[in-house]
Amino acid sequence: MTDEKICVDSRIATARAAAARSMARAISATGLSQHRAGFGWHVVPARGSVLASIRPDHWDPEPDYFHHWVRDAAIIARAMPLAMAADGDREGWMARLNDYIAFSLRISDPARRGPAANPLRPTTDAEHLQFLRPDAELAALHGSAWLEEPRCAADGGPDLERWARPQDDGPALRARSLLALLEALPGLDGAEAGLLLRRDLSHLLEVAGRPAIGPWEEEPPRRCSFTLIAQADALERGADWARGRDPRFAAALRAKSGELTVLLRQAEEPDGSLRESIEMPGRHDIGTVMALLDVGRRDGPLALDGRWMAATVAALEAVFSEIYPINAGRAVPAMGRWREDVFFGGNPWYPCTLACAELDYRLAAMHRDRTRFGRGEARMQMVLDLAPEGDALPEQFDRLTGAPRSCPALTWSSAAFLQAAEARDLACQALGGS
Repeated sequence: MTDEKICVDSRIATARAAAARSMARAISATGLSQHRAGFGWHVVPARGSVLASIRPDHWDPEPDYFHHWVRDAAIIARAMPLAMAADGDREGWMARLNDYIAFSLRISDPARRGPAANPLRPTTDAEHLQFLRPDAELAALHGSAWLEEPRCAADGGPDLERWARPQDDGPALRARSLLALLEALPGLDGAEAGLLLRRDLSHLLEVAGRPAIGPWEEEPPRRCSFTLIAQADALERGADWARGRDPRFAAALRAKSGELTVLLRQAEEPDGSLRESIEMPGRHDIGTVMALLDVGRRDGPLALDGRWMAATVAALEAVFSEIYPINAGRAVPAMGRWREDVFFGGNPWYPCTLACAELDYRLAAMHRDRTRFGRGEARMQMVLDLAPEGDALPEQFDRLTGAPRSCPALTWSSAAFLQAAEARDLACQALGGS
């Protein structure tokens, strides 16, 4: 074992503990609050809510992520067992997970009804009226409409601001996350988790494959590869879960999953990569890579080492090597979302770069590939070198200087770090600890 690796090991151990602390603060954060003065809206998080960020910012300029996003929460929940391993607090993390499941059941309850009118209208100042969610949208919230919501208020109430809807990745990722959690932690409340799984999977049977808003919440609705991959995998794994409980339901889930895998072929580019969506030829998006990574298949078209993954990563690495000055001279680039991204100037993202590090480590473990391990180490070293002091990881780092950009404390970034660190552990074991 080299001195350099010992140093990296030590830094990763410290960062892993920090990531667990950062995640813990974002879950059931009942001691925090957010006051949106322009709306006259005061929010205190409910137990089980998962804040995308604990920062009470107001787009001044840092973004206001003090919400429970269904997508982010599912990704973070999937990493909670890793946080448990990092800090040893099994009782605390089991409580958080059970609270998260109960909260998810509450916000997706088909018997709930949205308010007839936006309750913030009387307290909203003139400048913020344009950002209020229309009354008709809120009044229409009942039944399965709750499962099309990308996010809710941290107190469990409906989102009262204008946002891009419907989104269909959340139920798929939540179902996939729950299935993984039940396998890893048999002590979870099986009855509540089973009810939530059935609800999410039944909804997917109805909507999977339709145009919807993608993971980065941009108009117009389209059939995004990220969403289709997440749906196909959730349905297939859900079929395995349902097989002994409801064979007819399981068969329907498996058939729908197969339809989506066929549909995905319409997003294949001539070079074998998957484009961002069926509707947007020539555009590649890191979301496709992240979805394939989350699936974690070892065979078939969604395989980690399959043609779709390899060609899509290669296309994106070429883009980001070209457009980000911080990648000059690097053999392995920092990764952003897509070429034309302009959000906060369009920069590399911590979750995107960490996802590619995780992929490198997983492929290194699969094939005992030391070169691939070295690629993962280069990305992980970059993250460790650029991360600011403190427990939290930002959303982005500047494309030129590496300084933090956008949200200073993104909970998803902490989850992504834990996932990458775990993949590194597995790669080290496969390569004999070297």
